[in-house]
Amino acid sequence: MKRFVFIFALTFSVLSIYAQPKHKHNKLDVPTENAGMPDSTANPKDDGSKRHKHDKLIKAADTLTSSDYMMSIERVNDKLNAIRDSAKLEFGVFGMGRKVDETANDINLIRQNIRGKQNVVNIKNLYLYQSFTTNLDNETDRDKNHLSKIYNRVYHAKLQLKAALNDSVFRVLYADTVLQKSFDKKLTKLERKWNRTDSTIKANIDTINALKIKIADNSINLSNMLSMMNSKLDKANKQLFGPETNCLWQQEKPDTTTNKASNKATSIFGNEQKAIGYYFSQTSGQRVFVVFLAILLFVWLFFKRKQVKTLKDENNGFSFLHLYYLNNHPVLALLVLLLCLMPFFDAYAPTSYVAIEYLILLTVASVVFFKRWKRSFWLIWLALVVLLVVNTVTYLLIEPTFIERLWLLAVHVGIIFFAILFHKKLDKEIAYYKWIRAATVIGIIITGLGVICNLFGRFSLAGIFGVAGIFAITQAVVLPVFIETFIEIILLQLQNSRLKKGITKPFDPTLVVKKVKIPFAIITIILWAIMLSSNLNIYHSISNGIVTMLTETRTIGSISFQLISVLLFFVIIWFAHVLQRLISFMFGETGSDLEDVTSANKGQHSKLLITRLLVLIGGYLLAIAASGLPIDKLTFLIGALGVGIGMGLQNVVNNFVSGIILIFDGSLQIGDEIEVSGQAGKVKEIGLRASTLNTADGAEVIIPNGNILSQNIVNWTFSNDQRRVMIEFSLSGKELDSNMINELINETLQTIPNVISKRKPVILYTKVNQDACWLTVKFWSTIAHVDVVKSEAMLQLNAAFATKDIKFE
Repeated sequence: MKRFVFIFALTFSVLSIYAQPKHKHNKLDVPTENAGMPDSTANPKDDGSKRHKHDKLIKAADTLTSSDYMMSIERVNDKLNAIRDSAKLEFGVFGMGRKVDETANDINLIRQNIRGKQNVVNIKNLYLYQSFTTNLDNETDRDKNHLSKIYNRVYHAKLQLKAALNDSVFRVLYADTVLQKSFDKKLTKLERKWNRTDSTIKANIDTINALKIKIADNSINLSNMLSMMNSKLDKANKQLFGPETNCLWQQEKPDTTTNKASNKATSIFGNEQKAIGYYFSQTSGQRVFVVFLAILLFVWLFFKRKQVKTLKDENNGFSFLHLYYLNNHPVLALLVLLLCLMPFFDAYAPTSYVAIEYLILLTVASVVFFKRWKRSFWLIWLALVVLLVVNTVTYLLIEPTFIERLWLLAVHVGIIFFAILFHKKLDKEIAYYKWIRAATVIGIIITGLGVICNLFGRFSLAGIFGVAGIFAITQAVVLPVFIETFIEIILLQLQNSRLKKGITKPFDPTLVVKKVKIPFAIITIILWAIMLSSNLNIYHSISNGIVTMLTETRTIGSISFQLISVLLFFVIIWFAHVLQRLISFMFGETGSDLEDVTSANKGQHSKLLITRLLVLIGGYLLAIAASGLPIDKLTFLIGALGVGIGMGLQNVVNNFVSGIILIFDGSLQIGDEIEVSGQAGKVKEIGLRASTLNTADGAEVIIPNGNILSQNIVNWTFSNDQRRVMIEFSLSGKELDSNMINELINETLQTIPNVISKRKPVILYTKVNQDACWLTVKFWSTIAHVDVVKSEAMLQLNAAFATKDIKFE
């Protein structure tokens, strides 16, 4: 059948050529533009010229050779190969089929989970399913667009297949039975290839059409579900803020439902279980990231286990770090750190799931707090943890009956009571006292609103306020552990890197804490705000409002921008500065202990400085790229900046470029003893604008990089840390023997610490008479001990010459 179709297509194309009106001198004729018109309108000259062209075509056909026919077969074969390649379905199409089936299963699962009616409004689960349904709808739209592109490509290949046999030489070949016998094998292979390509195209079109039907069906179902969810959310909001039941002191409305309490509890438990199961199935990628982060932290702890074991020994040199959590509970502290990060991933998680997660967190935190807090204060905290569990179970399972409302009221009053006790007994010496105190007050106020709502018949709203209040209090208490653990990790890593470099001198950890506390405090506030808004069921509205505000296109003149671009620009720059600071801490740099910089590790300082500079440059470039700044529309600003650089900002640019040159040149490194611009001291920092020197008097001198690069620099430690020491003195006595004097000076200097004995001292007699002589002695010492060595040499020489009855002045 396929062979018949191929022959029919080829025969039809051949007959379309030969079935033209015959002329006297033509075998193959092409209709003219005036065909079908009266003879009086035809131009005789044009008719003659066209007949001449037809004669040429016939002569050309008569002179075709075997090579011409082979080339035509090759051309048709290449066309079929190209058509077959373009008609192939990529591997992603078959994966798309499985994805479409999974989407259909997810749709059915969501539809089952949102069915049923409950007296207590659970908006959080509705937002959860709405979020996942919206994501599925967006993915379906992307698949639909991608599949349309594939269909257009395959359909275009189908049209090309029909025109593949229109080669004029090939048609002549196929119309001649004698020539067909000569090229029979090749033509047979070509027919088979054409048939296979035709079958492939038809099968692929059928596959795509089937996928398009499934995707269209999913799209319709998702659209209907989103509409139904929006309707349910509207009704839920009206129910939430409206009187669900009578005020607590009024007569209770009769319950018209026939379900027993046990059946209702089972139904609610089943719905929560379904919500958790579906949430887990849709957030597997996030779980993988959390597991990866946990593996990194615990692998780090494994390699630092020796240092962690020695933390309890106060004489091991780590006591100045004040590492409480890694000292007493290293594993539990890392667990608290990981669990505190979960609000970034679980903003839409079901309330039951968040409660289980936080129960684990609070249990671990309670063990950590047990030894650190007073027993009475710890018992109050334990009561708050128990109330969190009771309040959450109550909110999920009970119905708005009179007895159950009284129970919820008692639970909320208990939360307020123990929160006030916790607030009163809160020690001012506890870390982040002000933060915990403020969060506790906010939690008490929110729980109080829950009590009021319960009294006036807003039962669901009362449950939401109660859950949000107790979570706000307990989370605020645990989050300082998150901050302190992160800081302790940084301090321990910093000390470990210093020990590897041979630096044993303690440093001031407060310098490091001040630099990293603010970023972690900002992250902590964001975590607390996310969880609070999520428990209040306003996270969805707030996040959508913020996204809309940040992504709205704004125009100033001819420049269009979005606030998200501006925010990304500053956030990435801020993160780059924080990251380069953390990198320096991870490699043992505090920025304050220049006395520990030696010639052995000055190269490491320079490499670290280059790394930090590259991080900053990469951060700025990434910020510009992420912000999407319209550089082409900022030509006026760039021009004005060029004029400013040429006039007023040339010194700033000069200092910036000079700073980069100093960093990469290597002639000046952190820790070098230099003299420049009339100032002498040790290089503390090489910045992009200026460099800082620490003088011997303790002053910090800030010198612009342009001034350093444009002047002669005296670098005492460029190749080594040795410096010549010169002392001048006079000797007087009865017997002054130069040999004895030289020997005594050499022996004395060799006994002085930090004197370089490999380089022999130079002893010069500047003036000599009968009873006295004046000497200048030059010897070598390390640059950091010149003054001490000089003082010690004077004392030792005075004592040595006193034993020989020689006066030293």
